[in-house]
Amino acid sequence: MFQCQRLLVPLDGSPLAERALPSAFAIAQALSHQIPVTAYLLRVVPSLYLSVDPLLFAETLSLSEEEAEAYLATIATEHATVNVPIRTAVSTGAVAESIMTYAQQENIQLIVMSSHGRSGLSRWMYGSVAEKLLRQACCASLIIRPGEKPPTTFGKILVCLDGSPLAEQVLDPILTIAKAVGAEVSLLRVVPPSHVVIETHAMEQLLDTVESLERDMAETYLNQLLVKLADREMPIAAQVVLGPVAETIIDTAVTQQVDLIAMSSHGRSGIGRWVYGSVAEKVLRTAPCATFVTRGTSPAGAPGR
Repeated sequence: MFQCQRLLVPLDGSPLAERALPSAFAIAQALSHQIPVTAYLLRVVPSLYLSVDPLLFAETLSLSEEEAEAYLATIATEHATVNVPIRTAVSTGAVAESIMTYAQQENIQLIVMSSHGRSGLSRWMYGSVAEKLLRQACCASLIIRPGEKPPTTFGKILVCLDGSPLAEQVLDPILTIAKAVGAEVSLLRVVPPSHVVIETHAMEQLLDTVESLERDMAETYLNQLLVKLADREMPIAAQVVLGPVAETIIDTAVTQQVDLIAMSSHGRSGIGRWVYGSVAEKVLRTAPCATFVTRGTSPAGAPGR
């Protein structure tokens, strides 16, 4: 059972990065009814490899670290009323790598961050950082998209599956969060269209039969999964949609006004399956809402696919 006792929010000092805070604290508060949750705020000071005097470089770095510490102290004071313990830390180095190293050292279970911050010499290239975390982070990541108002609650969650055990690894953490925040959950299985050159009416009929069979198998899979998840004691719906995977996920999220898309960054690739890393990155870049991603991992000794 997923237990999120340590939640990390990386910040770069910009208001855009701070947009992740309301969602992070809302999740932390909801989960803290079952287990104690601590929110960690991390500010990474990027190293600037410039040809400057070593003493000047050290002094500049020290001032940057002091400024980062003062900034985090201010943020922690501003959110002291959220009834969640807050710890702050400053790190120096490559941003994505520093976040991942800190997450491992502190045994973080969930990273919540904005997908866009302010870029430049003193800021992070946030989209790139988010995608690196998606591919390599040791824990789940929740990426907040820019918008009019950061979500403080997630009323509707769309969980994307491809029929593989690796993709199903997203279920435990996202259903735990969904139950804590009282969200509606819908499982989505996208069946990619069969790519067959249709030359005759008979071949067209064969294509229709193949796609119908794929849809039936997908529906059977989801129905069996719903039976397994009955002990969660929460309402879970399921749907099968035919279409290109990433685009269909995004279209479904828009049509159903979803607040959060959840998926694994790795599923089973090959004919009839998704190339999950690619799909997850496409969804992260273009989704109309927040994205929750876990890294699917194969059992010890089993090759990942």
